[in-house]
Amino acid sequence: MSFFKDSSVHTLKLTEWLNMCAGQSRDYSQYKVVLPMIQRGFVWKPNQIIDLWDSLLHGMPIGTLMLSEMKAGSPYVGSDKDKQTETGQSDQKQLLGLVDGQQRTLAMGIGWAPANLDSPRLWIDFGDVPPSGYLVRLRVTTRNHPYGYRRDNPNARLSMDDRRCAKEAYEDRKSEDYRPHPNGARYSLTMELGELLRAWKENDIEAWKAYVYRELENAQILSCRDVKKELKLCWPDIPQDVREEIYKRIDNLSVGFSRLFRAEIPLIWVDPDFFDTENKDIVEPPLARLFKRIGSNATQLTDADYVYSVLKHMLPDVHNMVEALHGQKTVASLMTATDLVMSALRLAAVTWDNDNDRDNPSKEDFHRMIWPKTGDSEARQNDIIQLLGISGNRTLAHYFYTVQDFIAYGEDWNDGIPNHLFPYLERPLVQVLLRLAQAGYLDYKADREGRYAVLRLVLWWIQWVLDKPKASRIAFKNIKDAAPSSGLTDLVLTIYGAIVKENAGMQIRSPDSIQAAELDLTRKNDGMIYGESRFAALNEQDGTLPVRLFYRNWWRPWTYQHPMLLWLQRDYVNRLEGDPMAGKDEETPYDFDHILPRSHWGDWTGKGGDENALLKFVASGEWRPHEVIGNAIGNVRVVNFSDNRHDGDASPKVKFGYLPMEKLKDSALEEDQIPLWIACSPTDEEGKKKWDSERAVAFQRAVETRTLALYKTLYNQAGFERWIEPSNTSM
Repeated sequence: MSFFKDSSVHTLKLTEWLNMCAGQSRDYSQYKVVLPMIQRGFVWKPNQIIDLWDSLLHGMPIGTLMLSEMKAGSPYVGSDKDKQTETGQSDQKQLLGLVDGQQRTLAMGIGWAPANLDSPRLWIDFGDVPPSGYLVRLRVTTRNHPYGYRRDNPNARLSMDDRRCAKEAYEDRKSEDYRPHPNGARYSLTMELGELLRAWKENDIEAWKAYVYRELENAQILSCRDVKKELKLCWPDIPQDVREEIYKRIDNLSVGFSRLFRAEIPLIWVDPDFFDTENKDIVEPPLARLFKRIGSNATQLTDADYVYSVLKHMLPDVHNMVEALHGQKTVASLMTATDLVMSALRLAAVTWDNDNDRDNPSKEDFHRMIWPKTGDSEARQNDIIQLLGISGNRTLAHYFYTVQDFIAYGEDWNDGIPNHLFPYLERPLVQVLLRLAQAGYLDYKADREGRYAVLRLVLWWIQWVLDKPKASRIAFKNIKDAAPSSGLTDLVLTIYGAIVKENAGMQIRSPDSIQAAELDLTRKNDGMIYGESRFAALNEQDGTLPVRLFYRNWWRPWTYQHPMLLWLQRDYVNRLEGDPMAGKDEETPYDFDHILPRSHWGDWTGKGGDENALLKFVASGEWRPHEVIGNAIGNVRVVNFSDNRHDGDASPKVKFGYLPMEKLKDSALEEDQIPLWIACSPTDEEGKKKWDSERAVAFQRAVETRTLALYKTLYNQAGFERWIEPSNTSM
């Protein structure tokens, strides 16, 4: 019997719908809710999960869902977040494909179904004051962030200190015992939403409240205030007036649960003919057309999501192949599942025709690529399938291993890319490296000069390529047009020259040209400090502006995160714990640490006549030059997070005063630079914010000296002089 009977709308109790999705419905046990292959994975952020659940607890409507009664044998992915493709042929239940409403349904399932430690978990914090307009304080934890996110920004990661504290306190516990970090809450009493719902007794609310009281009274909460990080009972320390507020929040939640259990949701019928894939003359699958038209509510479907969705629908094996490929650590750190599919599509298209390379094809581009007028759609689909395989010499897996083996730091080549730098390479550059592997240029590790050529390309790309997608297209064209006899070194140099010529990247400059442009202000003796003006042309006739802008990109005053340090400190970084190839979301074992901590220089405006204000010594017209100086690559090092925690906001005099020279080299510090850092340290650690002209200029001199020294190291060790024409060596 049809689920929809004679109507195109079927209204259900919301709780019944969630039971159906969890496979726990008694009244609708003959149905199975699944995700069509065209659907993508769960992409909602923590704030979206929180907002949806708060809407449910307030009794607000959350819109309609769209379902289709799928034909037997149709491919699908289980809505219980099962990652394996299923066919449904051995399952006698009627399949109900969730065409629209996946994100909302999966978000609701987070609180409804028993906790899955690989998926997000949702918590009620009874001890914390709810944000304005919210019924209760809701917190989210995930597999990669088991201690949650910031209270003031549910999408922002906890600080390194908060994560360390939680890790230390929970080190003897199992992951299912982890709770959100209080993150500044005066009192924090968390319970998992799913536990509260499963304990809910609408006919005996007082018994449910008594259960909650008992749980809160015995709850052990993370404490980071003492030297020893531990879990401790919170309830005995909570004053009576705060307890009264907690009682009110429990009452409010009971009202919210009552609304939730009364709520209904309309399910709209979608014609199953939209799932037809038999018609080979169509320009796109009907379900793809439907999915494109209805969108995906609050989260728009990107072109990459769309391409992956359509390919999964047409070629069900693609889903499992991508999941298997993405599970390989060398791949997972570099690309998302959609990035993998887009890369396979791009590499496959290299052999299809002479059309322009499409690094990020639109939906319309994708249709023309996969359903060409020439009629060889099946052959093209087979090319994609072959690339997404996990074995063989013509697969993405093989090309990834080839790239990593060719450029990675190792016993045979300690100038290579350390593993912790790989996640910063980004898709446009990774695709270029994959294309070089596909073309056979990376097959010969014995080509040492070729390895250095690719190393230079990677390091230059990270720092000085301005339009990465455009640069990637230029590289693909040059690889395609290269003569069969072209060597790797010459090809890379050609790619670099073409990218510079098309203004997609900056020309490499020699250290001599930087000094000739008078960018080394350590020679000045005017008692002033300089910010952005150091990168500006001196006048309209000044021809050094390109060099100044190039050096500004090295300096990177807009951020304190400098990935290039991971290469400059590669011997040290290679010894750090952790497996960065597992993905950028995993906790990294290092910090980007200000050598002279921000607490010494970061908060001043120079106003108010404070004789100790750093900005008293600013060159005329400058704005916040201490930010430019303090965030320069010269004032940053990569350091193990435990060492960074130990140092706190100590001055360089304290940090480096006891370190042997070998340890200083780990921080990319040279022996002759140490006196400069001592000179910009306060005479008394308690007076870290006290500045006079002498200390301010010493700070500038220390940063400038190390910034230029680091660039000289990069230039010399990576062999960038091979990219410098004789006419460009001085300017």
